[in-house]
Amino acid sequence: MMTVEAIANKSFRRTFLGYDLEQVDDFLDEIIRQMQQMEQERRELTDTIDYLVGELRSAGIVPMDRELNSVAVPVSPHAAFAEEGEEHE
Repeated sequence: MMTVEAIANKSFRRTFLGYDLEQVDDFLDEIIRQMQQMEQERRELTDTIDYLVGELRSAGIVPMDRELNSVAVPVSPHAAFAEEGEEHE
């Protein structure tokens, strides 16, 4: 996998008119391929997270809040009715 250091430290042979354009193009093509692969993996992981969060919700479990890093807490399906019933009594 391409690293930031590899990109920052990459050097190209100089030709009479500048850098070897074919070598530069090949290097940029490799960067593009790897970035596309990383983006595809990120999309797949995001889809997996969304699916699993949906499964947790279906099971009555509140998923962790990504923003607040709160802890996932199981929710009793009867908890809302008990609180609601107590208010009306």
